[in-house]
Amino acid sequence: MKKRTTNTYDKQIIKYPKQYHISIGFIIIGVIFIYVIYHLYTYITADNTTIYEVSQGSISSNLEYNALAIRQEQVVNAENNGDILYIAENFGRVGAKTKIYALDTSGEILKSLAKSSEDSSNKLSDEDYSKIQTNVSNYVVDYNNVTFNRVYGFKNELVSQVEQLYTVSAMEKMGDSLADAINSGTFSIYNSPSPGLVVYSVDGLEDITVDSFVADSLDFTKYSSTNLKAQENIQAGQPVYKLITSDHWELVCEIDKGLYDSLQEETYLKIRFLEDEVETWATISFREQAGKYYLILSLDDSMDRYADSRYVHIKLIDNNTSGLKIPNSSIVEKEFYTIPKSYSMQGNNDDEMGFVLKTGSDNKYIQPTIYYETDDFLYIDGTNVKRGDKLVKPNSNELYVVGTDMGKLQGVYNVNKGYAVFKQIEVIYQNNDYSIIKTGTKYGISMYDHIVLQGNDVQENSIIN
Repeated sequence: MKKRTTNTYDKQIIKYPKQYHISIGFIIIGVIFIYVIYHLYTYITADNTTIYEVSQGSISSNLEYNALAIRQEQVVNAENNGDILYIAENFGRVGAKTKIYALDTSGEILKSLAKSSEDSSNKLSDEDYSKIQTNVSNYVVDYNNVTFNRVYGFKNELVSQVEQLYTVSAMEKMGDSLADAINSGTFSIYNSPSPGLVVYSVDGLEDITVDSFVADSLDFTKYSSTNLKAQENIQAGQPVYKLITSDHWELVCEIDKGLYDSLQEETYLKIRFLEDEVETWATISFREQAGKYYLILSLDDSMDRYADSRYVHIKLIDNNTSGLKIPNSSIVEKEFYTIPKSYSMQGNNDDEMGFVLKTGSDNKYIQPTIYYETDDFLYIDGTNVKRGDKLVKPNSNELYVVGTDMGKLQGVYNVNKGYAVFKQIEVIYQNNDYSIIKTGTKYGISMYDHIVLQGNDVQENSIIN
């Protein structure tokens, strides 16, 4: 067997270990990839805080109410028994000594008037027709398809007016027979005791005033009235009509605390009567009783249009409350230590207020953050003090124990610096979604500040992502 010879060139080949080169580019890409994945994961799993920018705004409070109508009303009772005949028109204005109604004790005069009304020859005068035409023209001018239901009320008023005019016309034609009945005392005519507006209904609320009404007075669901014209005969002492003796009247409606507070500096308010869409201005005042708030609207017009309505459907308009507008979800409530102002002092060569904290046998000057102040107290949190700490009154040996008095404030979390800082607010008006807060407060927020949208989701000093 031939022996294989070794090639000279094979002896010259030297094998080196295989080397692996690390690329810096791949390392950078890997780090970036891990960084992106980490932040994407933390973003998805973290509770992200939504920020709201404070801006100037307003809340329009166009609110509707069934307001209680309070008037100067005088109920007139019958002086005798008898069959009743109404002479004056319902809702008509009368003067003192104007004939309002008559009582027939024999019934003869009323029988004669009934026969006369059936006589086709009995006609109204030109003056009577002019009155009817005026009422019809006024209704046509004010007619609105939206308030079509008023046509039935107008129909009843017109029928009543025509009946009254025919009655008066028939009485004038009776001549001697009417005079004889009056002289004999079987037929008596009664006059108005004073000028006013005649209304032939009563509801038992005629004596109510702005000082005597109660919460139940505004419950229109329990309301009922008596139509006095439906009675044919009457007993002495029973109501026969009522007289509204003044054009001045009030409307009372229950309002919420927010609206009550927002209107305190107002004197006048524009309202709309929803029955006929007529607008007018009213002087406003307020009353608080039994934990409820009431708006009182005083007017000197429109009374006669609603003389038969104890409850008037109105809307408050043009009441735009403006200020800094924030979402209600941003508002939180926080508890604070309230420290008497007499225990505060200025120190450290600045104008900031601080306190002297007693620490064992020594004293220490501290300057906690003041969140709010009243005439007597300063509001601080527990950052520099804790419950039970003692503060020294300047120039005195008197001590105040922290936690003796506590107070709560409404506020929002300001995040202008990247972390949550509580800022006190004063709400002027509030609806279901937004609040209008007072501008220019010492410890509050300003326009363009950034606040947390969901205030209950963060804590004081927490970092905002």
